[in-house]
Amino acid sequence: MKSLYQLFVVVGLMAILSACSEDTPPTPATVAELCSMEANTLVQVEGKLDLPSFLSCLDSQCRIDLGDGGHDVMVELIASERPVSNMLRLPPRQFTPDDLSVVLDDGATEVDRNTAVSITGMVKRPSANDCYLDAYSLRLAQDQAALP
Repeated sequence: MKSLYQLFVVVGLMAILSACSEDTPPTPATVAELCSMEANTLVQVEGKLDLPSFLSCLDSQCRIDLGDGGHDVMVELIASERPVSNMLRLPPRQFTPDDLSVVLDDGATEVDRNTAVSITGMVKRPSANDCYLDAYSLRLAQDQAALP
């Protein structure tokens, strides 16, 4: 039943992204720019994902790190033990950074923390000093060598 719920959430998020993308394309941004942008801005940003020292998850929504070599921001992804498109593979309880694994938009490609990704999502600003990226779509970054 939980897997069915997660599938509905993913399909719903994809529908929202499709509706948004028809109106306005995502704004290209850097990781450093995200927290200075307006809340609910649809953006596209490139970086490498990493597991934080403490994984924060609520109702299968987990926040992990996105960095570009100089700046970091939290990214919220749906997590599952059996991930499908645009989902984080739920790491074991005693995880290391090497346990990071996400499934890209195509539903078949699974990448680790050493792979640069392009993320489309909404900037979220729950408070004046807090921001994160609510990720909808993950793809391989155009230039894998550009990010450390």
